[in-house]
Amino acid sequence: MSQHVIILSGPPGAGKTAVAEALCERYDRMLHVEVDELRHMVKAGYRHPWTGDAQAHEQLVLAARNASAIARESVAMRYAVVIDDVVPAEMAKVYHEALAGAGVPVHLVTLLPTIEVTLARDASRRFSIPERVHVLHERLASEAESGALPGTVLDSSGDRDAALTADRVQEVAERGTALLLA
Repeated sequence: MSQHVIILSGPPGAGKTAVAEALCERYDRMLHVEVDELRHMVKAGYRHPWTGDAQAHEQLVLAARNASAIARESVAMRYAVVIDDVVPAEMAKVYHEALAGAGVPVHLVTLLPTIEVTLARDASRRFSIPERVHVLHERLASEAESGALPGTVLDSSGDRDAALTADRVQEVAERGTALLLA
């Protein structure tokens, strides 16, 4: 599979960044768009994503649209793209709209290890907020269970490393079972 966009979702500590890097190692031309970096480009008026107010929501949408714009431009230059973001169902709609007409398959894969594994992985990060991990894990799990979350959900709890999870992500993308947009 050459040109495509893979959106990796999951709560903090799910392994999105490590898996994205492992995926990038497999391709000659691939970008890794870390949406957290785009969010932090807002310098005046920055709102933490979990604040829950209108400005925080606006910035979540702005970051997703910016990530999608980077993906569209990269695809136009014949690069594959992996976007690393927390994507609940409502944000999946934003990505769907922003990437419509990109001309390549767009896949959404949500990494959702058990809460215990997620918390343990997140604890090693510099800015661990266990309460946020719980909330996001529960939300994504609930949306996945109800069928509201598009794409594919992978429990990566038993994967020995990011390369193995990247194998699994690549497999669902190649099979087309994680399609957000054909």
